[in-house]
Amino acid sequence: MTPAQLVTHKRHWTVAAGIALAAHAGVIVLATSAFMGSYEPSTPEPVMTIELPPLAAPASPSSVTPEQPVQADNVPPDTVLPPMDVPAVHAPLPSDPVTLPPPPPPLPQRRIAAAPVLVAAPPANPVAVLQTGTGTGASATSGDDPKAKAAEADYFSLVSAHLNRKKKYPSEAQKAMQQGIVTVRFTVSRDGGVSGVSIKRGSGHELLDQATIDLMQRVAPLPKFPKSMTRDRVTLSLPIDYSLKTS
Repeated sequence: MTPAQLVTHKRHWTVAAGIALAAHAGVIVLATSAFMGSYEPSTPEPVMTIELPPLAAPASPSSVTPEQPVQADNVPPDTVLPPMDVPAVHAPLPSDPVTLPPPPPPLPQRRIAAAPVLVAAPPANPVAVLQTGTGTGASATSGDDPKAKAAEADYFSLVSAHLNRKKKYPSEAQKAMQQGIVTVRFTVSRDGGVSGVSIKRGSGHELLDQATIDLMQRVAPLPKFPKSMTRDRVTLSLPIDYSLKTS
């Protein structure tokens, strides 16, 4: 409600209150007159004068005091407490030192053995060459006769085993840890005689090669040819093995 409306509202209420008061006064006067009519009045009727209060002048808009904003109660700021030093709590140390168990030993590493290298063995039957009296060579095989071929193969194996059984490993070569295979070439006659001895493939050690030459001179004569062999002589190339493991 504006200030002007407030002044008007007060004025209406003041007028209404004065009218109501005058009406009540008139009622009272009439009631008193009726009551006093049966008696002789000893005094003249009183006259009641009602004075209404003056109407208050409307307040000017400038005189109206604006409502003051309600100020919140001054709230004291929170009291900032100084930081407190909290002593560090140290766990009690054990009286006796704790001995940790030793770590388990490492597992042994499994070594995978390398696959052995297969070395081709020398042929069971050495190559034999038949020589005629003029020196012309021909194959030692006896044509297509299977019995003659079998007899020759058996004779070659017999001579190879005989030589390897009669060989002597030089002691100097053994001390020097020398080993190897010597391929010797020689000619055998029908009666077992040996000739034309030579080293076809050496072992790389002079002691072993010379021991093979001495072997061929020592074992002569060799076994005679069987009757099924029709050749007069054969030239053989046989390996002589010098191994520290088998000596």
